[in-house]
Amino acid sequence: MVSTTGQTLMGGPVRPAALARGSGRSDRPGRVAGALRSGVFIVGQVVLLGSLYWLYGLGRHFAAGRELVALHHAKHVWHIERLFDLPNESSIQSLALHSSHLLEFANRFYIAVHFPAAIIFLLWVLIFQRPAWRRVRTVIMASTGVALLIHIAYPLAPPRLLPRLVPGVNLVDTGAVFGPSPYGPHDTVANQYAAMPSLHIGWSILEAWGVITILRARARWLAILHPIITTIVVVITANHYWLDGIIGGGLVVAAVQLTRPEVQARLRLWAIAVRLPVRALPAAALAGAPGTGASVALAGAPSPGAVIHRPGAADRPVSELPRARKSPSSAVAVAAVDATAAPAPPGGDAARAAPPQRVASDAVPGG
Repeated sequence: MVSTTGQTLMGGPVRPAALARGSGRSDRPGRVAGALRSGVFIVGQVVLLGSLYWLYGLGRHFAAGRELVALHHAKHVWHIERLFDLPNESSIQSLALHSSHLLEFANRFYIAVHFPAAIIFLLWVLIFQRPAWRRVRTVIMASTGVALLIHIAYPLAPPRLLPRLVPGVNLVDTGAVFGPSPYGPHDTVANQYAAMPSLHIGWSILEAWGVITILRARARWLAILHPIITTIVVVITANHYWLDGIIGGGLVVAAVQLTRPEVQARLRLWAIAVRLPVRALPAAALAGAPGTGASVALAGAPSPGAVIHRPGAADRPVSELPRARKSPSSAVAVAAVDATAAPAPPGGDAARAAPPQRVASDAVPGG
């Protein structure tokens, strides 16, 4: 049994009824209701992500019949990479071809790690790291949604299909040569012509970012190895270009930056400022704004119809100016009215408040 002092030190609330009974039976309905709400939330999020994956799978149907366009885009991407002097994928793969075991491991990694790692990571955050779930969910949905649009708008054949198009390219389809291959003759899930962008690299960066951000142990930095190994695997297996990885990782990095709390706060302020109508601004702020005609014409005088408040008068309205006429002497008239309406100075000093002639008469003895 835990004492009241022990509960306070451990941060737990003190429950007299539970202590009197010697058990937490009075809290059981609340715990059951909380568990039900949590279960419903988890199921709803799983259905949401499942729907996203289903939509992502529809992308392969949009690529049907566009194989020639995807191969044409592959030639463009290959030449763009050479234009920017990116490392040649065929040269890097030639180094890995010396070990059939390495390529077989790379093929298995490409098939077996991508989706299981993403599912395990999302379930871990959803169940055990709930405070981070909303941002992680937004990042993966935003980056994957944009990637799907790019898949549809820009179908791209992988580099393993380039030897039939570009002379001098000696890339090998390692899945077909060394096995296992992710693309069989009766494959109905994968889209071979959706190389741009690479979600293998994008999701691996997302998972590494999530682990490093959520955890605090030093071992969390080992998560950086996941995107590094994934990048090497997709290149030596000739499934993706460097440019695919750059764009796939860029989508995730952009989504991470846009979901930062301070960036979200700025975006909300900007949205409010854009929707704010001009007529909602105070009239006094518009009249006293620098450079406006009202401030120049009246030389600091309040706008017509405004109530004047003087210090020392208990914040009571003293007078209300009549509407100024459109004449050159309007400023003089306003100043005269303002002078006559001035209250007595604070402090009750009669000598300063009296007219000058009254002060003179009081100064003569016997008057």
